[in-house]
Amino acid sequence: MKQKEFGDFQTPDELAREVVELVSQTLHSPDIVVEPTCGKGSFLGASHDKWGDHSKYFGFEINDTYLDFCTKRFLGIDIITLEKQDFFSFDWDLFFKEFLSKKILIIGNPPWVTNSTQGVIGGKNLPVKSNFQGHKGFDAKTGKANFDIAEWIIIKLMESVAGFKGYLAFLCKTATARKVLIHFWKKGANIGQSKLYLIDAKKFFNVSVDACLFLVEFSGDRRDKSALVYSSMKHDKKMLYRFGMQKGQLISNLDDYEKYKYLDGFSSYTWRSGIKHDASKVMELYREKGRFINGFGETVDIENTFVYPLLKSSDIGNNRLIPRKYVIVTQQFVGEDTNYISELAPKTWNYLRKYSSELARRKSSIYKNRPQYSMFGVGRYSFSKWKVAVSGLYKNTLFVVVPPFDGKPTMVDDTCYFIPCGSEQEARYWAKVLNSDDNQRFLKSLIFFDSKRPVTVDILKRINMAELSRRHGEFELARNYLELAGSIEGRQPSLVFEQREKYRKNRT
Repeated sequence: MKQKEFGDFQTPDELAREVVELVSQTLHSPDIVVEPTCGKGSFLGASHDKWGDHSKYFGFEINDTYLDFCTKRFLGIDIITLEKQDFFSFDWDLFFKEFLSKKILIIGNPPWVTNSTQGVIGGKNLPVKSNFQGHKGFDAKTGKANFDIAEWIIIKLMESVAGFKGYLAFLCKTATARKVLIHFWKKGANIGQSKLYLIDAKKFFNVSVDACLFLVEFSGDRRDKSALVYSSMKHDKKMLYRFGMQKGQLISNLDDYEKYKYLDGFSSYTWRSGIKHDASKVMELYREKGRFINGFGETVDIENTFVYPLLKSSDIGNNRLIPRKYVIVTQQFVGEDTNYISELAPKTWNYLRKYSSELARRKSSIYKNRPQYSMFGVGRYSFSKWKVAVSGLYKNTLFVVVPPFDGKPTMVDDTCYFIPCGSEQEARYWAKVLNSDDNQRFLKSLIFFDSKRPVTVDILKRINMAELSRRHGEFELARNYLELAGSIEGRQPSLVFEQREKYRKNRT
């Protein structure tokens, strides 16, 4: 558990030497070398081997065992100073102020753990809680405010050495490096050339994650908001691509984006996410020999009224469009009173009541002060008989036509995105042009496929649907679809809607 709490992935000496060798090609002889979370001192050792008495070295560590290890490892080397220190309570501004005129190298491997993981395991190795990224409302509640501890550490260090001369060289997730750069680019901070050198995290740390050496100059005089990504730290490394900010938007491949930016505009359709319920064992069902089975393996005897076919992200991503699961949809819009279920479908109501404690335990704060058995990602658009959907999780951008099944609209889960369509013809048209080569290349110039959720609404809504259709002909047909796009969501008749309205009228 301690390894998880501290994000403890000790750097092999071999990798530390590779990092120092690469850094030395740019920073030939630093005056000060600082390893803020030094662990067993791999970077202190590699740096001392490289620069010897030309530099002074400082290592900070909160773990007593590692501090004792380093004390023995560097015994007799007076220019290496070791200190037990909690990174998050240490005054880094004051520490660095002493070296204002020196060339500084900050080097290391900060914890690879998120603040939410720390909260789950009860870890205390955390900064003071604050929404430092500035997320608001729903985003702050549902995950966007989650961040890597390394992200906070790197940002703090770079802010502490603003105006100094030198470099920061940290091993971290590539997503963390990007978030750090975005933080400073959005603030208009004047940082120097930034480079990411990809590393084999599986080989060195036995973890399956995209990671890199993040090398950033904190004394530069350039306003270019871009960074270079290299294949490795080896001598035969090659530059893979440039990413950066352009007009306030993050671009994953600036060179490819230049070729396809004519598609960067807006979507006439509103891209929606699918059903979110956070209780799959209760709300998602299998059908076996004509019976519904829930996630607990129990036979479920309920009406068919509120049960809909469901496609998961794995189904959409693999073009597997015959639903294997069903979902109970308790509302037709977010916040709707669910008490009507008791009259329209009493068996379903009794089933939900049976698992009311399970549903009440859902952790997300979005369910607080909501009607019982509430869902999210639900609206009239959810009940569109035809949809064009894409998975948010897969490393592809395959758009598929989602047809009705068993006479009912097919739902998609909250890791998918879709547009509602008024007909099969409309859905097939948009799937065709969205899967076209130019649109696929445009999307790939925007998407970071190593992200937890590569495809997002923010990216999809940038597709200029009108320009895309203009490039692919049949524009008169497309124009008709585009003009009606905003009204499709309000034109989803269904028996359940009519029953609900009848129920409401009777109640009043």
